[in-house]
Amino acid sequence: MTPDDVAGLADLQTRTRDDVLDVAFAEYDRTRPILDGRVRPEGLKLNLRTGWIGEFCVKPVYEEFDVAEMSLSWFIAAKARNEPCVALPVFPLRMAVLGYMFVRSDSPIEHPSQLVGKTIATTGYRYTVNLWLRGMLKEHYGLAPEQAKWVTSEPETNNYVLPKNIQRTIRKDKTVGQLLIDGEVDAVIGPEAPDEFHKGDPRIRRLFRDARAEQAAYFKKTGIYPITHTVVMKERIARERPEVAERFVKCFREAQKVCTEFYYKNPKHMSFPSGPFILEEEKALYGAEPYANGMEETRTVIETFIRYAYEQDYIDRILKLEEIYPPNTYKL
Repeated sequence: MTPDDVAGLADLQTRTRDDVLDVAFAEYDRTRPILDGRVRPEGLKLNLRTGWIGEFCVKPVYEEFDVAEMSLSWFIAAKARNEPCVALPVFPLRMAVLGYMFVRSDSPIEHPSQLVGKTIATTGYRYTVNLWLRGMLKEHYGLAPEQAKWVTSEPETNNYVLPKNIQRTIRKDKTVGQLLIDGEVDAVIGPEAPDEFHKGDPRIRRLFRDARAEQAAYFKKTGIYPITHTVVMKERIARERPEVAERFVKCFREAQKVCTEFYYKNPKHMSFPSGPFILEEEKALYGAEPYANGMEETRTVIETFIRYAYEQDYIDRILKLEEIYPPNTYKL
Protein backbone atom coordinates (compact mmCIF):
# COMPACT_ATOMS: atom_id res chain seq x y z
CA MET A 1 0.00 0.00 0.00
CA THR A 2 1.43 3.35 -1.05
CA PRO A 3 1.59 6.40 1.23
CA ASP A 4 -1.20 7.93 -0.86
CA ASP A 5 -3.32 4.83 -0.25
CA VAL A 6 -2.71 5.07 3.50
CA ALA A 7 -3.64 8.75 3.50
CA GLY A 8 -6.76 8.03 1.47
CA LEU A 9 -7.81 5.23 3.82
CA ALA A 10 -7.29 7.45 6.86
CA ASP A 11 -9.38 10.17 5.22
CA LEU A 12 -12.13 7.66 4.41
CA GLN A 13 -12.15 6.34 7.97
CA THR A 14 -12.36 9.88 9.33
CA ARG A 15 -15.22 10.79 7.02
CA THR A 16 -17.02 7.52 7.79
CA ARG A 17 -16.59 8.04 11.50
CA ASP A 18 -17.76 11.64 11.23
CA ASP A 19 -20.84 10.54 9.30
CA VAL A 20 -22.31 9.17 12.54
CA LEU A 21 -22.32 11.60 15.45
CA ASP A 22 -21.98 10.39 19.02
CA VAL A 23 -24.64 12.28 20.97
CA ALA A 24 -25.68 12.16 24.62
CA PHE A 25 -28.16 13.97 26.85
CA ALA A 26 -30.58 13.18 29.65
CA GLU A 27 -34.18 12.23 29.10
CA TYR A 28 -36.53 15.12 29.77
CA ASP A 29 -40.01 15.74 28.41
CA ARG A 30 -38.40 18.37 26.16
CA THR A 31 -35.77 15.98 24.76
CA ARG A 32 -38.03 12.95 24.44
CA PRO A 33 -39.19 13.94 20.92
CA ILE A 34 -35.55 13.58 19.81
CA LEU A 35 -35.02 10.32 21.67
CA ASP A 36 -38.12 8.67 20.25
CA GLY A 37 -37.42 9.88 16.71
CA ARG A 38 -40.29 12.32 16.23
CA VAL A 39 -37.72 15.10 15.82
CA ARG A 40 -34.19 14.64 14.52
CA PRO A 41 -31.52 16.97 13.09
CA GLU A 42 -32.05 16.96 9.35
CA GLY A 43 -29.71 14.69 7.38
CA LEU A 44 -27.57 13.65 10.37
CA LYS A 45 -26.98 10.12 11.61
CA LEU A 46 -26.82 9.81 15.38
CA ASN A 47 -25.41 7.29 17.80
CA LEU A 48 -27.70 8.54 20.54
CA ARG A 49 -27.68 7.62 24.20
CA THR A 50 -29.16 8.98 27.39
CA GLY A 51 -27.74 9.13 30.87
CA TRP A 52 -28.41 10.25 34.41
CA ILE A 53 -28.60 14.04 34.66
CA GLY A 54 -25.61 14.16 36.97
CA GLU A 55 -23.36 12.48 34.39
CA PHE A 56 -23.27 15.74 32.47
CA CYS A 57 -21.94 17.65 35.47
CA VAL A 58 -18.84 15.65 36.36
CA LYS A 59 -16.74 15.17 33.22
CA PRO A 60 -15.66 16.92 30.00
CA VAL A 61 -18.30 15.33 27.78
CA TYR A 62 -16.92 17.13 24.69
CA GLU A 63 -13.96 14.74 24.84
CA GLU A 64 -16.21 11.66 24.70
CA PHE A 65 -19.08 12.82 22.47
CA ASP A 66 -19.51 14.94 19.37
CA VAL A 67 -22.58 16.67 20.79
CA ALA A 68 -23.67 16.41 24.41
CA GLU A 69 -25.50 18.04 27.28
CA MET A 70 -23.14 19.68 29.77
CA SER A 71 -23.06 21.58 33.03
CA LEU A 72 -23.03 25.29 32.21
CA SER A 73 -20.38 26.14 34.81
CA TRP A 74 -18.08 23.38 33.58
CA PHE A 75 -18.46 24.53 29.98
CA ILE A 76 -17.85 28.20 30.74
CA ALA A 77 -14.69 27.28 32.67
CA ALA A 78 -13.51 25.02 29.85
CA LYS A 79 -14.15 27.66 27.23
CA ALA A 80 -12.25 30.27 29.24
CA ARG A 81 -9.30 27.85 29.20
CA ASN A 82 -9.60 27.65 25.39
CA GLU A 83 -10.50 23.97 25.38
CA PRO A 84 -11.73 22.70 21.98
CA CYS A 85 -15.47 22.97 22.50
CA VAL A 86 -18.33 25.32 21.70
CA ALA A 87 -21.86 25.56 23.03
CA LEU A 88 -25.13 25.66 21.15
CA PRO A 89 -27.71 28.26 22.28
CA VAL A 90 -30.08 25.53 23.49
CA PHE A 91 -30.59 24.66 27.12
CA PRO A 92 -32.03 21.30 28.19
CA LEU A 93 -32.07 22.12 31.90
CA ARG A 94 -33.16 25.14 33.92
CA MET A 95 -33.87 25.11 37.64
CA ALA A 96 -35.85 27.04 40.20
CA VAL A 97 -32.69 27.33 42.28
CA LEU A 98 -34.23 29.31 45.14
CA GLY A 99 -36.07 26.11 46.05
CA TYR A 100 -32.75 24.35 46.65
CA MET A 101 -31.91 26.01 49.97
CA PHE A 102 -32.75 24.16 53.19
CA VAL A 103 -32.65 24.74 56.95
CA ARG A 104 -33.84 22.82 59.99
CA SER A 105 -37.59 23.02 60.51
CA ASP A 106 -37.05 24.65 63.90
CA SER A 107 -34.56 27.19 62.52
CA PRO A 108 -35.31 30.89 63.03
CA ILE A 109 -33.74 31.61 59.62
CA GLU A 110 -36.32 33.03 57.20
CA HIS A 111 -34.06 35.02 54.85
CA PRO A 112 -30.61 34.36 53.31
CA SER A 113 -29.17 37.48 54.94
CA GLN A 114 -29.54 35.70 58.27
CA LEU A 115 -26.84 33.26 57.12
CA VAL A 116 -24.11 35.87 57.50
CA GLY A 117 -21.53 34.28 59.83
CA LYS A 118 -23.29 30.89 59.61
CA THR A 119 -22.21 27.56 58.10
CA ILE A 120 -23.60 26.24 54.81
CA ALA A 121 -23.17 22.66 53.60
CA THR A 122 -23.24 21.43 50.00
CA THR A 123 -21.99 18.38 48.15
CA GLY A 124 -19.46 20.38 46.12
CA TYR A 125 -18.83 24.09 46.07
CA ARG A 126 -18.33 24.26 42.29
CA TYR A 127 -21.74 23.09 41.03
CA THR A 128 -23.71 25.27 38.63
CA VAL A 129 -26.70 25.62 40.95
CA ASN A 130 -24.37 26.78 43.73
CA LEU A 131 -22.74 29.34 41.42
CA TRP A 132 -26.18 30.69 40.56
CA LEU A 133 -27.28 30.80 44.19
CA ARG A 134 -24.15 32.51 45.47
CA GLY A 135 -24.40 35.13 42.74
CA MET A 136 -28.10 35.72 43.34
CA LEU A 137 -27.74 35.84 47.11
CA LYS A 138 -24.95 38.41 46.90
CA GLU A 139 -26.73 40.59 44.35
CA HIS A 140 -30.27 40.41 45.67
CA TYR A 141 -30.37 38.99 49.21
CA GLY A 142 -27.49 40.47 51.20
CA LEU A 143 -25.29 37.38 51.57
CA ALA A 144 -21.84 37.27 49.93
CA PRO A 145 -20.08 33.88 49.70
CA GLU A 146 -17.21 34.98 51.95
CA GLN A 147 -19.68 35.97 54.69
CA ALA A 148 -20.46 32.31 55.42
CA LYS A 149 -18.42 29.23 56.31
CA TRP A 150 -18.69 26.29 53.92
CA VAL A 151 -18.72 22.52 54.35
CA THR A 152 -18.60 20.15 51.38
CA SER A 153 -18.84 16.38 51.22
CA GLU A 154 -16.35 16.06 48.37
CA PRO A 155 -13.25 17.83 47.02
CA GLU A 156 -13.49 20.00 43.94
CA THR A 157 -12.90 18.78 40.38
CA ASN A 158 -12.42 20.34 36.93
CA ASN A 159 -9.31 22.17 38.19
CA TYR A 160 -11.55 24.46 40.22
CA VAL A 161 -9.82 26.16 43.14
CA LEU A 162 -11.88 27.95 45.76
CA PRO A 163 -11.29 31.68 46.10
CA LYS A 164 -8.79 32.50 48.85
CA ASN A 165 -11.42 34.31 50.92
CA ILE A 166 -13.65 31.22 51.17
CA GLN A 167 -13.40 29.13 54.34
CA ARG A 168 -14.24 25.50 53.53
CA THR A 169 -14.11 22.18 55.40
CA ILE A 170 -14.59 18.77 53.77
CA ARG A 171 -16.76 16.28 55.67
CA LYS A 172 -17.17 12.82 54.18
CA ASP A 173 -18.53 11.13 57.29
CA LYS A 174 -22.10 12.45 57.03
CA THR A 175 -24.50 13.51 54.33
CA VAL A 176 -25.22 17.23 54.11
CA GLY A 177 -28.76 16.51 55.27
CA GLN A 178 -27.53 14.70 58.35
CA LEU A 179 -25.13 17.53 59.15
CA LEU A 180 -28.13 19.85 59.06
CA ILE A 181 -30.30 17.60 61.22
CA ASP A 182 -27.49 17.23 63.75
CA GLY A 183 -27.11 21.00 64.00
CA GLU A 184 -23.54 21.00 62.68
CA VAL A 185 -24.45 23.37 59.84
CA ASP A 186 -27.09 26.05 59.55
CA ALA A 187 -28.23 25.52 55.95
CA VAL A 188 -27.80 23.28 52.92
CA ILE A 189 -27.75 24.28 49.28
CA GLY A 190 -27.05 22.23 46.17
CA PRO A 191 -28.24 20.78 42.88
CA GLU A 192 -30.41 18.21 44.71
CA ALA A 193 -32.50 18.38 47.83
CA PRO A 194 -31.02 16.39 50.74
CA ASP A 195 -31.99 12.71 50.67
CA GLU A 196 -33.56 13.15 54.09
CA PHE A 197 -35.85 15.86 52.72
CA HIS A 198 -36.84 13.62 49.80
CA LYS A 199 -37.75 10.91 52.28
CA GLY A 200 -40.04 13.30 54.14
CA ASP A 201 -37.94 13.92 57.25
CA PRO A 202 -39.97 16.58 59.13
CA ARG A 203 -36.80 18.11 60.60
CA ILE A 204 -35.83 19.77 57.27
CA ARG A 205 -37.67 22.53 55.40
CA ARG A 206 -36.92 24.91 52.57
CA LEU A 207 -35.36 28.19 53.66
CA PHE A 208 -38.02 30.12 51.78
CA ARG A 209 -41.31 28.84 53.14
CA ASP A 210 -42.95 29.71 49.82
CA ALA A 211 -40.02 29.04 47.51
CA ARG A 212 -42.24 28.88 44.45
CA ALA A 213 -43.48 32.41 45.02
CA GLU A 214 -39.95 33.61 45.78
CA GLN A 215 -38.65 32.16 42.51
CA ALA A 216 -41.51 33.75 40.58
CA ALA A 217 -40.81 37.12 42.21
CA TYR A 218 -37.15 36.85 41.27
CA PHE A 219 -38.13 36.11 37.67
CA LYS A 220 -40.51 39.06 37.60
CA LYS A 221 -37.75 41.32 38.90
CA THR A 222 -34.88 40.09 36.67
CA GLY A 223 -36.39 38.14 33.76
CA ILE A 224 -34.05 35.28 34.67
CA TYR A 225 -35.04 31.63 34.94
CA PRO A 226 -31.62 30.09 35.76
CA ILE A 227 -30.07 27.91 33.07
CA THR A 228 -27.94 25.09 34.47
CA HIS A 229 -27.13 22.92 31.43
CA THR A 230 -26.32 23.69 27.81
CA VAL A 231 -25.41 21.53 24.80
CA VAL A 232 -21.79 21.46 23.65
CA MET A 233 -19.99 20.08 20.64
CA LYS A 234 -16.46 19.55 19.45
CA GLU A 235 -14.97 22.76 18.08
CA ARG A 236 -13.53 20.87 15.11
CA ILE A 237 -16.96 19.70 14.00
CA ALA A 238 -18.43 23.18 14.37
CA ARG A 239 -15.63 24.51 12.18
CA GLU A 240 -15.53 21.77 9.54
CA ARG A 241 -19.24 20.94 9.45
CA PRO A 242 -21.11 24.13 10.41
CA GLU A 243 -24.40 22.64 9.30
CA VAL A 244 -24.26 20.27 12.28
CA ALA A 245 -24.55 23.12 14.80
CA GLU A 246 -27.36 24.77 12.87
CA ARG A 247 -29.36 21.57 12.52
CA PHE A 248 -29.00 20.65 16.17
CA VAL A 249 -30.21 24.07 17.30
CA LYS A 250 -33.26 23.77 15.06
CA CYS A 251 -33.80 20.21 16.28
CA PHE A 252 -33.77 21.14 19.99
CA ARG A 253 -36.03 24.11 19.35
CA GLU A 254 -38.50 21.93 17.47
CA ALA A 255 -38.44 19.33 20.25
CA GLN A 256 -39.22 22.03 22.80
CA LYS A 257 -42.12 23.21 20.65
CA VAL A 258 -43.50 19.68 20.42
CA CYS A 259 -43.25 19.29 24.19
CA THR A 260 -44.93 22.60 24.98
CA GLU A 261 -47.74 22.10 22.47
CA PHE A 262 -48.41 18.64 23.87
CA TYR A 263 -49.08 20.01 27.34
CA TYR A 264 -51.06 23.05 26.29
CA LYS A 265 -53.16 21.13 23.79
CA ASN A 266 -54.82 19.37 26.69
CA PRO A 267 -53.75 19.29 30.37
CA LYS A 268 -55.12 15.75 30.57
CA HIS A 269 -51.78 14.71 29.11
CA MET A 270 -50.26 15.39 32.54
CA SER A 271 -50.41 12.83 35.35
CA PHE A 272 -50.54 15.50 38.07
CA PRO A 273 -53.97 16.01 39.65
CA SER A 274 -53.25 19.75 39.66
CA GLY A 275 -52.12 19.70 36.04
CA PRO A 276 -54.72 22.15 34.65
CA PHE A 277 -54.01 24.65 37.41
CA ILE A 278 -50.24 24.23 37.06
CA LEU A 279 -50.33 25.09 33.35
CA GLU A 280 -52.49 28.16 33.91
CA GLU A 281 -50.40 29.42 36.82
CA GLU A 282 -47.04 28.78 35.17
CA LYS A 283 -48.09 30.57 32.02
CA ALA A 284 -49.23 33.57 34.06
CA LEU A 285 -45.95 33.60 36.03
CA TYR A 286 -43.37 32.83 33.33
CA GLY A 287 -45.03 33.42 29.98
CA ALA A 288 -45.81 31.01 27.17
CA GLU A 289 -42.29 29.54 26.89
CA PRO A 290 -40.08 29.65 29.99
CA TYR A 291 -37.68 27.18 28.31
CA ALA A 292 -36.78 29.61 25.55
CA ASN A 293 -33.70 28.82 23.46
CA GLY A 294 -31.58 31.04 21.21
CA MET A 295 -28.72 33.45 21.83
CA GLU A 296 -30.72 36.68 21.99
CA GLU A 297 -33.66 35.17 23.86
CA THR A 298 -31.32 34.10 26.66
CA ARG A 299 -28.68 36.83 26.50
CA THR A 300 -29.50 38.34 29.92
CA VAL A 301 -29.46 34.92 31.61
CA ILE A 302 -26.13 33.77 30.15
CA GLU A 303 -24.39 37.12 30.56
CA THR A 304 -25.47 37.23 34.20
CA PHE A 305 -24.15 33.71 34.71
CA ILE A 306 -20.81 34.58 33.09
CA ARG A 307 -20.52 37.61 35.36
CA TYR A 308 -21.18 35.47 38.42
CA ALA A 309 -18.60 32.92 37.20
CA TYR A 310 -16.00 35.68 36.88
CA GLU A 311 -16.81 37.11 40.31
CA GLN A 312 -16.44 33.64 41.86
CA ASP A 313 -13.11 32.81 40.16
CA TYR A 314 -14.43 30.14 37.80
CA ILE A 315 -13.00 32.18 34.92
CA ASP A 316 -10.34 34.87 34.67
CA ARG A 317 -12.14 37.10 32.15
CA ILE A 318 -15.65 37.94 31.00
CA LEU A 319 -16.54 35.86 27.95
CA LYS A 320 -18.66 37.35 25.18
CA LEU A 321 -21.55 35.29 23.87
CA GLU A 322 -20.05 35.46 20.39
CA GLU A 323 -17.05 33.54 21.74
CA ILE A 324 -19.01 30.58 23.03
CA TYR A 325 -21.44 29.88 20.15
CA PRO A 326 -20.74 29.04 16.48
CA PRO A 327 -21.36 32.15 14.31
CA ASN A 328 -24.04 30.47 12.22
CA THR A 329 -26.20 29.94 15.34
CA TYR A 330 -26.29 33.57 16.52
CA LYS A 331 -29.62 34.36 14.88
CA LEU A 332 -31.31 30.96 14.97
